[in-house]
Amino acid sequence: MSRTLIIGTLALVALSGCSYHTEPQKPVPAMCQSGENLAGGWQDAELTPDAQQAVNTLLDRMNNASPLESVTQIRTQVVNGINYAIEVQLENGQYWHGKVYRNIRGDYLIDSVAQQGKLCP
Repeated sequence: MSRTLIIGTLALVALSGCSYHTEPQKPVPAMCQSGENLAGGWQDAELTPDAQQAVNTLLDRMNNASPLESVTQIRTQVVNGINYAIEVQLENGQYWHGKVYRNIRGDYLIDSVAQQGKLCP
């Protein structure tokens, strides 16, 4: 009796383990995670004059004929200067995102080239 119970239990565990299937989840980029209580973490930001200059820098380097519709998301990270993660929507409906770095001298530099798609999917 005991042997039959053990074999039955093991068979049930083996079958239930085989039927469990999950899809691997893509990791969330660090800039999309909330870093509210983390020094040096990414924060949601408003469209300030400095952020607007970062947006202008990103748009100037994009080779896209469609005009800007709106700035949909800005996130900042304070480092030895400020990193701006920017998402924009163009008038053709496309979303683009990229990163701009403003150093402590006030120079705006492209940190990652603009890519099509949302910043934080």
